[in-house]
Amino acid sequence: MNNKKNNIGWFIVLPGLATWLGWGVRGVFGHANGAMLPGALLALALSFLLKGKRVSTALAVALTAVGFGFGADETTLQTAGLLMGRSGANPGSELHYGLAYTGLILKGGLWAMLGGTGLGLALTAYLYRLRDIVIGVLVMVAAFYVGWWTVNRPRLIYFSIDRSEIWCGLLFGGIAFLVWLTVRGGTRIPFQLAGWAALGGGIGYPVAVTLATLGRHSAHPGADWWKLAETTFGAFMGAAIGAGTYLLKDRLPSRDETPEPAPATASHPWAMVLAGALGVVVANALYAGFTIGGTSRAFHDHMPWILLGPVLWCVAFYSQKAAWQIGVTMTFFASAADLLLYWHHDETLGNAVFLWTVLGLTTLAVSWKVTGWSTESDGAEARKAFSFLIWAALALSWLLLFVNRAVLNSTADAVAAAGGRWPFLWHAWGSGKLVGLGFIIAALVLTGMIYRISHLQASRES
Repeated sequence: MNNKKNNIGWFIVLPGLATWLGWGVRGVFGHANGAMLPGALLALALSFLLKGKRVSTALAVALTAVGFGFGADETTLQTAGLLMGRSGANPGSELHYGLAYTGLILKGGLWAMLGGTGLGLALTAYLYRLRDIVIGVLVMVAAFYVGWWTVNRPRLIYFSIDRSEIWCGLLFGGIAFLVWLTVRGGTRIPFQLAGWAALGGGIGYPVAVTLATLGRHSAHPGADWWKLAETTFGAFMGAAIGAGTYLLKDRLPSRDETPEPAPATASHPWAMVLAGALGVVVANALYAGFTIGGTSRAFHDHMPWILLGPVLWCVAFYSQKAAWQIGVTMTFFASAADLLLYWHHDETLGNAVFLWTVLGLTTLAVSWKVTGWSTESDGAEARKAFSFLIWAALALSWLLLFVNRAVLNSTADAVAAAGGRWPFLWHAWGSGKLVGLGFIIAALVLTGMIYRISHLQASRES
């Protein structure tokens, strides 16, 4: 197993496929906290492959998941629209294509870079104290606002049509944080892993949008080509971060070379769970924006995550129990809440009080189960968390794709006109059928790979 486990192919295929699935499901739900899912799956996949190294799975899943949340605050769809012809820009202009590809490379690279930063910090967490992280995120937030104020706010370099941008804020903030980690910890691992991530994202996003553009001009323009773009982007990022981790793994200490990390234990773990859930709700509310007298967003479009994300990083670093709740429970809640909002607001299905009550009780049950994982070892907790997130996210995405008003409130005339119940459903589900099938195939393959790796590891150690 040792040769197989250490082969670079494992480090490319497993995280690449995990992020392929996570990004595809994330696209169903959206929002900044929805981007936590691919980060969580990526970190859990790499935790399997780094068995024997001094890596805290709890920190890896929390810091990486939160790291991917920063990139979701970017304005990316209008930049993609410059290439796909949805923005109103001159589609034949060289400047149009040059601007689009420059923006896609930059924004895709930044999105992945901040996820790689979170993972790099998790891999070298033994070098830092909580005070170091608090100072680092304060520097990051300050640098973010410098970049946003000097470049993004006056739109000196601009890749959208009418949306505000924060790419320079993220660039300044991310680099400032990485420089601080490098100086304070005396290691370049976070910086190098962030670089590998940026390479994958910077290549993957323009490639993904190009594929979607070609698809829209093909013989089947009605297919879900944007879903192909999302999963392609995720696969590039996951594969690049996996390859970077493989190249850096020999510089990570083994379990017997460093003491077991002993972060402070949260005195009120349930309070942290509820606070994390409240944070997601607040982030969603701020993301949606305010409307006062018909005017839009009194607060800058996507600022909340640059304020919430650093707090979550610090909380995860303070307590591994809290880290598990952030990485798994909060990720689950974000997707489930988006499903609830879709049903209630978009499809006007169900009673809001009943739906929120069910979601609250389900989230508390998930949190209780996750609490037990923090006491397990030898990769058992990572395997359980990985399987849970895959299948929970898959179930939630299927509910959103296939349960809507058109299906539930179908009329007898509509069913008869379609030729029966199944032909009606086949038509009503549209392109979601192929998307859902692709998700379940990826989930089955990933589950099989993880259990195969676990079996081989157990055989080698026995």
